[in-house]
Amino acid sequence: MNKILNLPPLYPITGADQKLSLSEQVLRFAGAGFPLVQFRGKPMKVGDQWRELRKALSQASEYGGWPLIVVNDRADLAVLAAAENLVPWGLHLGQTDLPASDAVRLPGLENIHLGASTHNSDEWLSANETCDHAGVGPLRATSTKRDHDEAIGFNGLSKGCSILRSRGIAPIAIGGLTLDDALPCFQAGAASLAMTNALSPSILSERESQLTEYLWQAQKLKYAVRPILSKSRGVVIVGGSGTGKTTLAEHLARRMDLMAIDLDSQIARRADCSITEIFSKGELLFRNLELECLPECMEQTSVLALGAGAWQQEAVRELVKKSNWDVLWLAETPLIAWERVRMDPARPLANDRTEFMQRWRSRLYEWSTLPSLLPLGRTPEELAQILVP
Repeated sequence: MNKILNLPPLYPITGADQKLSLSEQVLRFAGAGFPLVQFRGKPMKVGDQWRELRKALSQASEYGGWPLIVVNDRADLAVLAAAENLVPWGLHLGQTDLPASDAVRLPGLENIHLGASTHNSDEWLSANETCDHAGVGPLRATSTKRDHDEAIGFNGLSKGCSILRSRGIAPIAIGGLTLDDALPCFQAGAASLAMTNALSPSILSERESQLTEYLWQAQKLKYAVRPILSKSRGVVIVGGSGTGKTTLAEHLARRMDLMAIDLDSQIARRADCSITEIFSKGELLFRNLELECLPECMEQTSVLALGAGAWQQEAVRELVKKSNWDVLWLAETPLIAWERVRMDPARPLANDRTEFMQRWRSRLYEWSTLPSLLPLGRTPEELAQILVP
C-alpha cells in the first residue's frame, strides 16, 4: 500500500471576510496549537495578499516555523516568499491553476508539499501524481465558495478518499464542515477536515481555548477511528526539546506493558557526564554517541524517546525504518516548549531563544510528515489514553 502523508485532524483555512487580518488569523491558530494552516486571501488584491502572507510567514519563522503554512492558489506568492527564505510548507492548486508538476519546477519550491482540489471521480482518478494531498468535496454547499461544484455527500467522500488513498494521496474532506462531521468524515477515510467558517477565530470565539478544544476533540475522534500505534510494535517518540517526550514514553509504556527508554539518558550514562557537558565538547561527539547508543536501545521492544535533533540524522531514520517500529511526533508548540526549556539550565539551549527557535524551524519539516500527537494542554496520561485506550 502507498504511504499516505500524515496530516493533523483539522486543517483551518483563513478567510478575507473575517474580523481579524489574515496574518492575525494564522497567529491565532498557531497559539491554539494548530500545526498546519492554509493561507487563502481571495478576493483581496494580490499586493495585500502578499503583505499578509509575508507577515504570517515571518511570524511563523520567528516562532520556530510554527505553524506550517500552505499557500492557496498563488504560486507566484509562494515563489516570492521562497526568495526571502520564507518557503511555505505547501501550495494548494485548483483545477484551473498551474499544474503541480510545473509548480515544483519553480525556484524555491522544489521540496514543497502540493495539494489539489478534487470534486468527482474523473478528478480523483487523474489527480496529479506530484501532489501528496488533495481536498475532496464539497461535502455540502458552502457560503465561502459560491461557485462550488455539486455536493458529493458522505458516499461521494468515501469513494473519493478510497481512490485517492489507493494512489498515495492523503484525502482532506472539505465543504461546509463542522466538528459534528468529524467522526463520519474520518470513517469515510478522510485524513483531515478543512474548515473556514467553523474554525474562524472571529466567529467561534475570541479565545484560543475554544479553538484548542475543537482540535482536541477532532484528534480524539480521528485516533479512535484510525489508531496510529500498534501494541505489537515498539514506539519511537520524536520532537523538540521541552515537549515532554520522556514523560509520555513512561505513560505509554505502562499502557503497552513495555519498558520506557530515554536515549539522552543512555548517552549520558555511557559518557558518564551530562548532556550539556557532552555538547560543550562539540555536537559531533554527541551525535556519534547517539548513533552508538540507539541500536542497543532498540534491542528489545520498548517505547523510546529520542533527543530533539536525533531525527535529523539519516542513519537514525534508516535504523528506525528497518526496525518497523511506530514513530510518533509529539507536536507541542515551540513557544510552550521554550517556556519549559528556559527554566532548565541543564538543557543545552536554555539561555538562547534565537538558537532554540532556529533549530526547531530547521527540524520541523522532517517531523511534519510523521504521525503526530498534539498535546494541547492535556496531561501525559490523557495523551497516552487516546493513543492506547
